[in-house]
Amino acid sequence: MPALNARDLRRKIKSIGNIKKITRAMQMVSAAKLKKVQERLMQLRPYSDKIALFVEGLAGQLKELKFALAQPRDKVKRVGIVLVMADKGLCGSYNSSMARFADRFIAELGKPVDLVAVGRKSLDYAKANGLEPKAQYIQLPTEIPFNEIKTMTRGLVASFLSKQVDEVHLLFTRYVNALTFKPGSVKFLPVEPPKTETATKAVAEYEFEPEPAQILDLLIPRYVEVTFHRLLLESMSSEHAARMNAMRNATDNASDLITSLTLVYNKARQSGITKELIDIVGGAEALK
Repeated sequence: MPALNARDLRRKIKSIGNIKKITRAMQMVSAAKLKKVQERLMQLRPYSDKIALFVEGLAGQLKELKFALAQPRDKVKRVGIVLVMADKGLCGSYNSSMARFADRFIAELGKPVDLVAVGRKSLDYAKANGLEPKAQYIQLPTEIPFNEIKTMTRGLVASFLSKQVDEVHLLFTRYVNALTFKPGSVKFLPVEPPKTETATKAVAEYEFEPEPAQILDLLIPRYVEVTFHRLLLESMSSEHAARMNAMRNATDNASDLITSLTLVYNKARQSGITKELIDIVGGAEALK
């Protein structure tokens, strides 16, 4: 690479400085969005945990009553997959990690899949792998309304009840903290509440009025919606955290590069001044 003169170095330093301003602004925007999504996630988690506990306490009733959304199929022929990715890049390995996880998950299934794409990158993944999305949801707002969640889950429930698919899995990114998040999957349908030690206590603490069947007609659809909403917020939190970290690293790298180039610029400028002084002194000496 040829050495740059002082003018080129100054131009390059200015250009990198402009990029640094952009990455810094993007970092701050992602941090603000992360805070909003985290607040919603923290508000939803207690409700989600409680309704999951309650449904688990009724797990025995689910089998006895043969509730449609909780009945596994004898043979799984086709699987529905909801793949949650971002609408854009510049978020580190968030999208690529999710794509690799989806590749492994689909390969291990070994069955035909119906894919629902959440996020533009998920739609790109489907096209790249020759999959025709059954539904697509892009440009979802940070404060996604619950009516939108209902619309999304309604389509998944309909495909399961109509036996277009025998299972529905949600592929998302589990949020741990601002630095830790990893791809994961949850069997969304049929309903399988998580197992906890407090399940038997939950049954013992409640007397049901009206009958459990009537309660389940209202409870199970709401459980499906709340679970979907929570996992979607987990992915959105992971995306904003990944973009915030990526932009912070880019900003730090820009600062380091500006420091290095400034040192080179100062050396080049000093060298130019020294050369001019030598020329002046040489010219003066020649006139004597």
